[in-house]
Amino acid sequence: MSKTRLMTAVPTWLAVGLSGVLLTGCGSASPGVAVKVGDRELTVREVDAAAAKMCTALGEQFAAQNTVLPMSFVRQGTVQLMTLRAQAMEIAEEYGVEPGSGYANDVAQRGRTAATMPEEAQDTYVELTSANALATDIVNQIGEIVLEDRGVTEPTTDEVTQAGVDVFNQWPDANGIEIDPRYGLESVDGVLTPIDTNISVAVSETAEAGLSTEPDPAFARTLPLTHRCG
Repeated sequence: MSKTRLMTAVPTWLAVGLSGVLLTGCGSASPGVAVKVGDRELTVREVDAAAAKMCTALGEQFAAQNTVLPMSFVRQGTVQLMTLRAQAMEIAEEYGVEPGSGYANDVAQRGRTAATMPEEAQDTYVELTSANALATDIVNQIGEIVLEDRGVTEPTTDEVTQAGVDVFNQWPDANGIEIDPRYGLESVDGVLTPIDTNISVAVSETAEAGLSTEPDPAFARTLPLTHRCG
């Protein structure tokens, strides 16, 4: 049903160089639910609110770069990060571990960056952009637990990471991850990737631009203010 893989995939609208465990799902969540990760549900309202705050947080950066994006792309990136964080926390609870110093250091660094952003968006920015560090921290802790249980002594860093990644890879098949198709995200070579999941057929140039899997700044500038970021 669902798989994960430790790979690099950068939501370009964030420009934060994310590299981490990205998730894929099949089927769709219940009405009003954007993502279901095991027992955790992320609602459409929560995703919309987080995406709006990310847009606010990055507003000055986008303005300086003369960047305008459709809000659909902001929501996609937000869903990716929220899903990554949710799975990391589910697995952490299952193994009885807490985020460690690596994650805490990343949060502190992003907090300093966020200090220049609008106050109402700072917490969301820090929480989402630190999702990769959280997943990496949990992966390594779980890898150590798994190898210790196997009687492996003095494992290498790569062995620890791979053992943790294997747990992440296997977890969705047993616990399930569902993402509402409205967010246009599907698995491509094991990575949650933007893709056209719309069941309708675009016939005009404007409609086709709206279904593009790559942001089109020119198209974004034609959208109403509530449908664009930047």
